[in-house]
Amino acid sequence: MYNVIKSEVNNIPVVIIETGKFKTITLQIQLRSKMTRDRVTARNLLSQMMIKRTDRHKGEAELMNHLAHYYGAHLTTGASRKGQDHIVSFAMEFVNDKFIKEDMNVPQEMCTVLNEVLKTPFNYDGAFQAFFEREKRLYKNRLKSMKDNRAQASFQAMVDTMFEHEDYKYLPHGVLEDIDALTLDDVKAEHKKMMAEDDMVILAAGSVNESITEELSLIYARETPVEQTHQPYPHAAVGEVKRETDHQQIEQAKLNMGFRADLDSATMRMAFNVLNQMFGGSPSSYLFSNIREKQSLAYQIGSQIDMRNGYMFVMGGVDPENLKKAETGILEELERFRNGDFKDEFLNEIKGMMRVNRKEIMDKPKGLIALEYNHLLKSEGTPSWEAQLESVDREMIIEVSRNVKLDTIYVLRESEKNEAD
Repeated sequence: MYNVIKSEVNNIPVVIIETGKFKTITLQIQLRSKMTRDRVTARNLLSQMMIKRTDRHKGEAELMNHLAHYYGAHLTTGASRKGQDHIVSFAMEFVNDKFIKEDMNVPQEMCTVLNEVLKTPFNYDGAFQAFFEREKRLYKNRLKSMKDNRAQASFQAMVDTMFEHEDYKYLPHGVLEDIDALTLDDVKAEHKKMMAEDDMVILAAGSVNESITEELSLIYARETPVEQTHQPYPHAAVGEVKRETDHQQIEQAKLNMGFRADLDSATMRMAFNVLNQMFGGSPSSYLFSNIREKQSLAYQIGSQIDMRNGYMFVMGGVDPENLKKAETGILEELERFRNGDFKDEFLNEIKGMMRVNRKEIMDKPKGLIALEYNHLLKSEGTPSWEAQLESVDREMIIEVSRNVKLDTIYVLRESEKNEAD
């Protein structure tokens, strides 16, 4: 078990997760704003720049050496999406100085470094230009490599088709085509906006207590509190199923199917989560057991969801001649849930597996932090995770499965020349 202490420091919400499980302390800063195309690419490039150079440490190697001196402290950044929001996170993991013999105030120094990470972009000028150009090239190459991965590229193409006129089509890692036009001034302006307007939360996990608040106060200060509302995207009704096919020089076809569900409560979102695990999100799922193992219609097959927004995606690697059979088979497996063609034992097995997975998440500092951050974003009065899971029964699975509607089918298959051969 662990204890959670919530407070506010320098007009910034702070969450302290007190647990004796870890010999390290993990600090995480979450910066959240609405996802828009005109900001998402700059935010990603900016976050990578921020963890590689500060005013005090003039290069990545120098900064890494400084962190290494403090028993291998580790600084990372990431970007994700929740609801309509884009979240940039900075995490610092370091040894708890309770477990070292040297007289070092490690939390104080790590919070000082985080302060420098957050403030240095205010000072970006011509001296940072070469650094900016290098990071821009690295970022561009990362996104290019994702496009070269056919499974990722076909998923992106499905998302582009499904959400053609919606902001959801912009994935949290940014837009490749927007990188070239970015300037150092653009990145500096995005930083200024992010630090002034983003919803910011500081979270700490480890063998700590309220006394760490003094060190956390070094990270950043705001003149007034800033709070951004958190909402899912509004549900868009499904019309005629959208179909798109592209051709490349490939042997194995990629089948991607996108579904929408109108979920009106936290409990129904949990039922959607459980349905996904039963349908295609786990090794014991219907898609894996039947489409892949029994019918051999796919080399790999699975489903994933955006629970907050009510989207489900099925991705499979399929022989071209089996595409139609696989598509039909996937829809037939979903229809089985709509008809109640599943055993209560299977439902209980999946719920038990989800509990085990959650315990495993709680055995890691970043997992604990993610769970507590999610709690902050929930509406007041939302039932606990366990209460939601416990309430999911056969009738709810049937109801939510009937609410899942096919929106888009995207196929990437062999070129016409390959077919002719």
